[in-house]
Amino acid sequence: MNSFAQLADGDGTLFLLRWRGRQEGPYSGTVVEAKLAAHEIGLQHEIYYEGKWVTLRDYITVRTAALDAEREARVEQERRKTADAERQAQEREDQNRAAALAEERRKNDLLAAGLLRPGSVGPGPVPPSPAILKPHRGGMILTLGLVGLFIFGPLCLAAWIMGSGDLQAMDAGSMDDRGRSITSTARNIGLLGTVLWIIGAAFFLLAH
Repeated sequence: MNSFAQLADGDGTLFLLRWRGRQEGPYSGTVVEAKLAAHEIGLQHEIYYEGKWVTLRDYITVRTAALDAEREARVEQERRKTADAERQAQEREDQNRAAALAEERRKNDLLAAGLLRPGSVGPGPVPPSPAILKPHRGGMILTLGLVGLFIFGPLCLAAWIMGSGDLQAMDAGSMDDRGRSITSTARNIGLLGTVLWIIGAAFFLLAH
């Protein structure tokens, strides 16, 4: 589990704290972590974050989800790079094997027709270039959906639209289908977050 200082990006950000209307600070992430460890403050204390007061518990939950999503996106990106490199190496090997077989067949045909002496070497055919699929963006869309769900609602709409578009591209065969599961999950989170933010905005307007 990340410490509060790690969640707050070290001491680069200063925080105001509030308890029962009494405000104190600003404190660095390291100081807040030390106060938590010493039980000088608790998870029900409020912290000023992104223009509003939230409890330390909610802040830790949101930041942990965002960092986990970023970590998952990095892992997925590295996995995709490795998979693409392996796929390209396999494609080159298949192309070379196909070219060697085609050249061998061509020589055998010429020998059978009496047009080529044994041991002669002729030019081989140039293999065609295979179509390259667009890599999926499941990790990035999942990050947008999670950040939008907990922090900034419009990102949910972006995740919903991008996820739907990428799933259509996968159905059409123009995008890597191996990211279908994570892309579908990210689209659903974007849809859910969009609906929740719309409902919340409606309640807010009605209340005022």
